[in-house]
Amino acid sequence: MQRSLAAVLAADVAGYSQLMGSNTEATLSALTRLRTEVFGPAVASRRGRVVKSMGDGWIVLFNAAADAAICALQIQDRLAVMRTQSDAELRLRLGVHLGDVIEQDDDIFGDGVNVASRLEELAVPGSIAISDAVFGSLDGTLRPSFDDAGERSLKNIDKPVRIWTRGSLPVPEAPEASSTERPRLIIRPIATTDVRDEVQELAEALTGDLLTYLGATHWLTVGPSETAGTSYELVGRLRGGGSRLRLEMRFADTSGRALWSSKIDGDLEDAFDWQDRSAETIVAQVLAAIFDTERRKLDKLTIESMTANQCELRGQLSIDRLDPEAFASALGYSSAAIEKDPESADALALALVAYLSATVMGYDEVTEQYAAQVPVWCAASLPLASDHALLSLALAVTSYAHNRDTSALHGEVTQALRQSSAEFVTLALSGWAFIWIGDPNQALDCLKRALTLGGHSPWALSIKGGLAMAYLHSGDDENALKMTDDCLKVSSGYTTVYRVQAAANAHLGRTELAHAAVANALRSTPGDSVQAIHARNVFADTPGTHRYLDGLRLAGMPQ
Repeated sequence: MQRSLAAVLAADVAGYSQLMGSNTEATLSALTRLRTEVFGPAVASRRGRVVKSMGDGWIVLFNAAADAAICALQIQDRLAVMRTQSDAELRLRLGVHLGDVIEQDDDIFGDGVNVASRLEELAVPGSIAISDAVFGSLDGTLRPSFDDAGERSLKNIDKPVRIWTRGSLPVPEAPEASSTERPRLIIRPIATTDVRDEVQELAEALTGDLLTYLGATHWLTVGPSETAGTSYELVGRLRGGGSRLRLEMRFADTSGRALWSSKIDGDLEDAFDWQDRSAETIVAQVLAAIFDTERRKLDKLTIESMTANQCELRGQLSIDRLDPEAFASALGYSSAAIEKDPESADALALALVAYLSATVMGYDEVTEQYAAQVPVWCAASLPLASDHALLSLALAVTSYAHNRDTSALHGEVTQALRQSSAEFVTLALSGWAFIWIGDPNQALDCLKRALTLGGHSPWALSIKGGLAMAYLHSGDDENALKMTDDCLKVSSGYTTVYRVQAAANAHLGRTELAHAAVANALRSTPGDSVQAIHARNVFADTPGTHRYLDGLRLAGMPQ
């Protein structure tokens, strides 16, 4: 007999018997897909363990309440997508509780299981009910997902339990690709013929990671199954021999043309780290291939013929060089997207970020025509920001540029990272925000993660420039210079790179190289000075800021 404290998720298919009676074949097919494409990957990605399966229901244990709650949210969201692609209307009721469990003779008992099961019975089909014990363990990013349903007396439970349910609004179902104009990616469950539990669990966990990371990219509609408007397909197979692993991945468009394929070798002894590295590699390569393909498609269209979503995506693709022309293009496309759809949160976020970035770089000739639009964009963003991490963060940095409230910005960055920690644009902007408020170490953490996930995206140059600046602020001049060299291989018009190069070389005593970097910076922004750079930037009064400006002075930048 084994006794422990655990988070318990109880799941049950609502109306299973009725569904079987009305359409047995479709119901069994949908149930199989639910297990392999939704439930299994979601549980594996949060390190859950199925301890009891009843055909149309499950009991799952987690080490942390937050993992159980996140898993429940992922299951319901992915199942909502699957329902649009199936004849069987499968809906799950989910209950989550944190309590004592007892495992004995292949069965499980205890308060944790009993309460979770009662909560599942109370839940509306398609929703989640969690106990107050679980809600109290969640952080501020997860709590808004649940509404207070008050105390209830549960059958065979001594004391009333305070219950929290998934928000009163219905879970939004995934829109059709034809209406959103978003590229659609189908991620097939990674297959394996290896009968070992650890290999099968690894395949499920990898599938869950890919769904999570690629699904965090707002301009891409991601799902486990094919539907109308499918653009791309990602297929994988995991093979094992002894402790050796081989993951074979193939990414193709709808015509079957391979856009990327790879074999990734690993070892079971290093399974967890190998899982993380493999997922990150796949995500980076898939995004790079999609960006290249979509750019070629959109370049054949006029801005007048594009939808709002297409304009916003083309604006994202313009960010790749960070010179004045790149920002003019990004602002042009994003403002066109806002005109076509004034409630496009993605376009508003891009417009605000592009405007602020161009401003701090000194590209006045680009920003002056959009200055009057910024207050309008901010006003339009306010009612949309609470449900959009990047837009909320874009609003926060725009506000910070005026009020310089470092504490407020720090709070907004932390909140955005909790909501969208797998989205590389949010990570990149968070990294820059940490630089501005004087926390280069946090900035490095964000930007390194952003580079892993978005190193082949149009935002790669901004990420590398941020790393260069963060290294400079932290006193690591050699690594700052390595990053500037990487940046200059992509674009010679990214003026921030020359300034970092000048300051880092000056601090290292390389006077000639520092002077040359200043000359390159002044060619891009004639008449620039330390005072002008300080005035237009949004750096707080921190040791890192002083180090940057002192380095520019040492390099010979006019005061």
